[in-house]
Amino acid sequence: MFNKIVIGIDQSYANTGLSIGSDNILRLVKSIHLDKGKMTNSDKRSMIRAVLRKVIEANIHKSLEMEIIIERIRLQSKGFINIDYIKSIGALNAVIVDTAREYEVKVFSVDTRCWKSTIVGTSKPLENNFGFAPEKYPTILFVKKLGFEESIMIEVSKQKKKGVFIRDGKRYVYNDDAADSAGICLYGFIPKEKQKLEEEH
Repeated sequence: MFNKIVIGIDQSYANTGLSIGSDNILRLVKSIHLDKGKMTNSDKRSMIRAVLRKVIEANIHKSLEMEIIIERIRLQSKGFINIDYIKSIGALNAVIVDTAREYEVKVFSVDTRCWKSTIVGTSKPLENNFGFAPEKYPTILFVKKLGFEESIMIEVSKQKKKGVFIRDGKRYVYNDDAADSAGICLYGFIPKEKQKLEEEH
């Protein structure tokens, strides 16, 4: 029996990262790949709901406490307010919150820069020679150091060019959504007095 289990979620309609940790140890890093043909956003929310239910039901009896942490909605991106983005992510967040409430599990949100600076050690971009997005690269390196590199590798076709690396003759990119969810998850284990979480309702 663990004292606390945290589910970290980096939510999106393309690839939702989901990680599980217990007592400050990262146990699982994965993602829910949602970019599947003609799935509507409603279909994708239903899929996330189904996966989240399975994850909660498989783990809730293993600890004295469980919580979910998601990434806080960015009201501005590059100086602009994207109303459509805010509406769509708000709907996705509501699905996560409502599903968690079925099991009396609280959902909190954390600002991107906050969890990155606390867990990864920096929220600043890191330039690299691999074509990875600089703002994502520090978290990828962090998760690799934790021993979860294979969990964030996605095999891609020859058409994919940016951010591709070759391993044993196969082409891969790093799954930054899964990597981000790992950082978000671990944020739940820092001392309460240092956390800057907001409860989602």
